[in-house]
Amino acid sequence: MTAPTVLFRDLLQEIIELVSLGQVFTDIHIEQDMPMMVKTPRKWQSMNAEPVQREEMIPLLSAIDLEWEEKIAGGAIDRSFLLTQCRLRCNVYYSGSREKITIAIRRLPLHPISMEKTGLPLYVRSILEATRGIILVTGPTGSGKTTTIAAMLDYFNSTRSGHIITIEEPIEYLLERKQSIISHKEVPTDTASFSSGLREAMRQNPDILMVGEIRDFDTADTLLHAGESGHLVLATMHTNSAVSALSKLLAFFGPEQRSQRAVALSGSLIGVSSQTLVPTDSGDALALASELLFNNHQQVANLIADAEKFHMLADFMKRKEDNMSRSLNESLAQLVAKKTISAKDAMRAAYNRAELHDTLSGMRIGPSGPAGST
Repeated sequence: MTAPTVLFRDLLQEIIELVSLGQVFTDIHIEQDMPMMVKTPRKWQSMNAEPVQREEMIPLLSAIDLEWEEKIAGGAIDRSFLLTQCRLRCNVYYSGSREKITIAIRRLPLHPISMEKTGLPLYVRSILEATRGIILVTGPTGSGKTTTIAAMLDYFNSTRSGHIITIEEPIEYLLERKQSIISHKEVPTDTASFSSGLREAMRQNPDILMVGEIRDFDTADTLLHAGESGHLVLATMHTNSAVSALSKLLAFFGPEQRSQRAVALSGSLIGVSSQTLVPTDSGDALALASELLFNNHQQVANLIADAEKFHMLADFMKRKEDNMSRSLNESLAQLVAKKTISAKDAMRAAYNRAELHDTLSGMRIGPSGPAGST
């Protein structure tokens, strides 16, 4: 008797078809023995009730990394690979005492988007005319930091002749040479770490440096030296505000160094964009809310350099003395006023909810919507 044919799902084809449908989603979660899930603007939802079998995951795992079996034994695998319509950043890991394999996938556009499409104010492009200094893009995981950084780098690539070196883990956007030379360096394949990659890049004739993440003292220290020495440096951090990004950067240094490095930062910082993505009121897309702090006013530099006055940076953003800096709550309130996002979602995105509640109440908008609405 002939054994029955066992049909396995083609997960890679399912992902390709999912992308081609045009549905808005940011992440895919594939866990052994569970249904495949996608993250839409409002929630995670299953795409198929059938659980994914281990055998069905193997072709996808091999597409991510041919040596996945050997490498996953030593820890999670972080890789990106190219599809016809997008790039996927994949993290493969064991769970459940190594009983299950899980693949966490972040969807990225195939090409960087324009600065106009990021959702940042158009005047942000003015800081991109700088030829030296430090630009920080910060926010929680999944806040669009990578997309914003890629848009900035593509703007440089399109408007100036220079040498752009990126240090990433993994490489997420592959820039094509336009006016600039492009060197992508991946940790740990092309360089051992972010800090070593940054130190090496300083001797490779760079004009613009991009550091995927500031994680330790060495990276923070080298970044400040690079900003002081005449390079333009872009970097990302995981914080929920512009001020906390600067505080976290300086916290990598001991008390005896912090004052000196704060002075260095006050002289080299160009600006900070702290951002978050909020579901639109319709629930079928994401809107960018951003907190912006620009070091284009002597008062900002003075507040960064003086530990006793550092906390006053938040008040400076609210006062808008430079007409460019703004708090996250101001951005959220503007999106609510335009009916782009709901007041409830704005409150969820805010890190200072009491202040935003007062602002929306002054606009006669409560967490459930405009006053008097039903």
